[in-house]
Amino acid sequence: MVKKMAFRRREYELFYYALAETSLGWVGIIGNEKGLREMFLPENSKEDILNYITKNDRSGIQFVADNNKFSLLLEKVRNYFNGEHVHFNDQEINLSGYTPFQKIVLLKTREIPYGATRTYRWLAEQAGYPRAYRAAGGVMRINPLPLIIPCHRVLGSQGQLTGFSATGGLALKHKMLSLEGALKNNKDQLDE
Repeated sequence: MVKKMAFRRREYELFYYALAETSLGWVGIIGNEKGLREMFLPENSKEDILNYITKNDRSGIQFVADNNKFSLLLEKVRNYFNGEHVHFNDQEINLSGYTPFQKIVLLKTREIPYGATRTYRWLAEQAGYPRAYRAAGGVMRINPLPLIIPCHRVLGSQGQLTGFSATGGLALKHKMLSLEGALKNNKDQLDE
C-alpha cells in the first residue's frame, strides 16, 4: 500500500502597490480589491517607500507593482501636494483587522472636510466615547491611510499641533494644513 502525501499549497493574499513622486517627495499606496490598505506620505526616495512596504513581517502577502491601478489616486495626491483642493472620500478603504472603536474613529476622521480642523476630544465625542480622547489620539497614531483618512486635521484641545507619526512629523502636518489654508493666518502653531 502506497501512502499519498498531501502537500498544502501556500496561499497568498495579493496586494498591489504604486509609487509616485510629488512636490514633497515620494509617496506610496497599497491596496487590493477590498480597498486601500496603506499609504505612505512623502519620503526622500522611492527606496524609502519600498523599504516601508517590505519592512514588516508580511507573510502570506504577495505584492505586485501596478501604478496603473492607482493612477487616478496618485494624480490626486500629486495635486494635493501642489496645493489644489482635493477630496479623497471616493476611495474605497480596507480597515479589516481594526477594532470597532478604531474603525469608527478612523471613519469619523474621514468626515473632516478639506481646510477644516477638529480636536481629539471632538473626535472621541463623534465616535460615541466622549472621554476617550487619548484613545482617539492613539488611533490617529496607527492610521494606515494618512491623507485618505486625514489625521493631520486633528489638533490638540487648544488648537495646537500635536503628534504626527509620518516621517516629517509636525513639520509635515503643519505644511499639509497650510496647503489647505487650515491654519489661522498661517501662524506657526507647532508645539515646542
